[in-house]
Amino acid sequence: MKRLSIIGCIVAVFLLAGSAYAADRGMYVGIGGTYALENFDSGEFDNVRPYGFDPSFDNSWGINGKVGYKLHPVVSVEAVIEYLSGFNASETINWGHTRATFDADLDVFTIMAAAKVFPPLPGIVKPYFVAGLGLMKATVDTTVSAPGYLPTSASNDETDPCAKIGFGADIYINPTLSVNVEAAYTSGFGDLDTIRYFTIGAGLGFHF
Repeated sequence: MKRLSIIGCIVAVFLLAGSAYAADRGMYVGIGGTYALENFDSGEFDNVRPYGFDPSFDNSWGINGKVGYKLHPVVSVEAVIEYLSGFNASETINWGHTRATFDADLDVFTIMAAAKVFPPLPGIVKPYFVAGLGLMKATVDTTVSAPGYLPTSASNDETDPCAKIGFGADIYINPTLSVNVEAAYTSGFGDLDTIRYFTIGAGLGFHF
């Protein structure tokens, strides 16, 4: 019992002392990796469904970078860029007397302005809520191929507004370095309203 009390005191002191690590104000930059789980609208491939195809995309990996400023102990603003490469879709069907294959590769690039709100909690772990608005560029390359026929390929890209909402935490290692974890949901609008996905990311923050 005494040992548990000692451990509890050490943890409490560590967490409270760590609150000094979290800068009340100042600039920061960050870099990280992202895993994206697609939640695309089923209408994304309406143009190929009349031919018998009904493909679905795999999930994707990506990278992101950010630069921000903590305006107040509970509020910061940041600019975030993120690139997700290779949401892939592939399907092979019987097409007449042969087999036809549909392949698609979708890359997504976003740039957003976001705001983060931190509950006023002590300690080195600083949870937050985040919301952002910006632009999304989606590029999709498609190919339809079948034995005995020349492949038919097409490429298309669109740029439209997008938004995200999520939550995360900054975990301070020391006054100038933190580990960031974040989960968010991103959706495109306009011609990209079928592009929607969840992201789970982790990275490092450098505070000045």
